[in-house]
Amino acid sequence: MPEGHIVVAIPYDAESFNEVYRNYTGAGGYFAANNIYSRLVVLDVFDRGDIHPDLAETWDVLDGGGRYIFHLNRNARWHDGVPVTAHDVAYTYSEVLKHRYHGLSWLQDIAEVQALDDHTVECRLVAPNAAFLAQLGAFVFTHILPKHLYEGTDWATNPHNLNPVGSGPFRFKEWVKGERIELVANPDYFGEGPYIERITYRIMPDNDEAFRALEAGEVHFAVQDVPCDQIEAFRAKPGVGVMFHPGNSIAFIAFNWQRPAWQDKRVREAVARAIDRGPIAAGVCPLATAPEHYYLERVDWAFNPDARAPQHDVAEANRLLDEAGYARGADGVRMSVGLAYRAIYPHYGIAARIIAGQLAQVGITANVEAVDPVSWKSRFQDAGEFDLLLDSGDIGPDPQLMASFLTSDGPRNTMRYRNDAVDAAFRAGRATVDRAARGAHYRALQAALAEDIARVPFLQHGEHLPYRTEYTGWSWSDGVRGTVPFWYHGKVRQATQATEE
Repeated sequence: MPEGHIVVAIPYDAESFNEVYRNYTGAGGYFAANNIYSRLVVLDVFDRGDIHPDLAETWDVLDGGGRYIFHLNRNARWHDGVPVTAHDVAYTYSEVLKHRYHGLSWLQDIAEVQALDDHTVECRLVAPNAAFLAQLGAFVFTHILPKHLYEGTDWATNPHNLNPVGSGPFRFKEWVKGERIELVANPDYFGEGPYIERITYRIMPDNDEAFRALEAGEVHFAVQDVPCDQIEAFRAKPGVGVMFHPGNSIAFIAFNWQRPAWQDKRVREAVARAIDRGPIAAGVCPLATAPEHYYLERVDWAFNPDARAPQHDVAEANRLLDEAGYARGADGVRMSVGLAYRAIYPHYGIAARIIAGQLAQVGITANVEAVDPVSWKSRFQDAGEFDLLLDSGDIGPDPQLMASFLTSDGPRNTMRYRNDAVDAAFRAGRATVDRAARGAHYRALQAALAEDIARVPFLQHGEHLPYRTEYTGWSWSDGVRGTVPFWYHGKVRQATQATEE
């Protein structure tokens, strides 16, 4: 029987729990959705990129990655007792494709999806994609929704966006706006667990308050990183642990390619040469690194060591800006730009202020702004109203996951970037299941990004998240790591339970 109650500190309230329809990364619904809903498969984002079952127990990859058949767990039930079937999968994916909802980020390769029977679903792709399983398993955007509660409705106003019915390890119980989200154990869960009775997501905008509550045992996990200079102090606190991982994405300065200034390669190069990565990494965290490359070095089969961003050179940056026609005014300023970052990542705020100081040295005044999840989506992703962003999200360990951000038709291409060579490299890289051949195409991709100075890499920052050690089975714990989504708590249990077993 499930025992125990964990409290998770989150900085922002929910907007919705249907992340397939519309995504608010960092809002409360994002974290809860990982435990309410299921996806077909799970990608191990920690290490090798292996694929693990979720709703799909097994799958067949056919036609060189052009066709995928999934065999669903016959014990899966929606939280209202209705069986989960292949028709739910076909409905969810078809609606995303038809209406171009947010899940399109990972589902756009599907030409047709159909239920072959109640427990078998087939996805036929527009063209072979060896990374299709990784796309399905990486994020909340591919959660499966209950057809019987959504069919014939407008997803924008469906009440189950706010009162969700999923098939995951926890059922939605209550949402008290501005205060908390309550989930309870699903006794009919088709997978292992859950082992705890209840999860409370406690909305705590003040990180210091959340950390104090965790130290006192009132909170068991916080989704905000411990400040780097406090990691060892946190680990020394009784009952407190700090999860650490070097990170699965590289942070970039992203240009708005719709703005005339950034369409001039000389100006992009000037920004790149104004950036001194070492002080940024050192200022953010002793554990952070300062990459100059366009992809993760640890993904050795695809990494291109020759694809580097321009080196720090203030004199050359000034020369390029002069040549591009951006002369200094009487006040020494060439241009004034906005520099925004997601407020949920305070270490980006540190980086933004350091970067602003470095840009000032070449006459670019950068006005730093921290932005909440809702504004990030509406202002930047949807409206494209920005100059420079500090962003990441290109989750490894499969380079194809960058396509949504960088291809000309990428649903998450906030930069509005277009490069035919980049598009071609992505197409070629997913078209074969041979890893060596794929690696060659992705190395060409990185070379094209470097040649274009598509954006400027400046930081690889790992996670260092605090948790209470009286619970185990976290998504990073031994025996669980990589087999479940990162924010999933279906295997969390009291440490005494694990010892007794």
